[in-house]
Amino acid sequence: MTVFADTPRWPRHGTLWGHLISDASLAELHEAASRAGLPPRAFDLDHYDWPAASRPGLEAAGVRFVGDRELTRILLRSGLRVKLSERPAARARRSAEHAAELGLSPVPRDLIVGPLGHVDPLPAEPGAFRLTREDPAQPARIEAHDAAGRRAAGRLLEQLDRLARAAGAEGFTGQVMDGPAPSR
Repeated sequence: MTVFADTPRWPRHGTLWGHLISDASLAELHEAASRAGLPPRAFDLDHYDWPAASRPGLEAAGVRFVGDRELTRILLRSGLRVKLSERPAARARRSAEHAAELGLSPVPRDLIVGPLGHVDPLPAEPGAFRLTREDPAQPARIEAHDAAGRRAAGRLLEQLDRLARAAGAEGFTGQVMDGPAPSR
């Protein structure tokens, strides 16, 4: 069993990003990412996104570096790959499972309870929002294009906090992306 990374090539947030995968198991992948100092929020269904500055930590964790084509072949052979066409359904299943754990209805477009993983980016839609809270003792980070999105995020966060406290937690920890249903 080995963990592999490619060369960072994808620009976002002022840096270049690469991918980290396992050829055998998500448990192995999570363990290697932790040893390398990657935050759990960097996990995305079948891989971790890692910034270029994390390369020394990845090297120290024993990660093997390969080209991006080889990385894709390894991930496909591993059986862990979530195809691009299947990612929306995988996110919807994850969101439904996490909402059910809390007793939340309706299910947001993308929901993660806990620190592992991240939701889709904020869509360019009026009223849409994305909120993240790593620690229930701290305020949530809310991204929204308008006041309607900020208000909707605040209302959902209050509901999530109530449900999390009812389940024995201090409050909601996780990430949500939601907004009005897209017009068709």
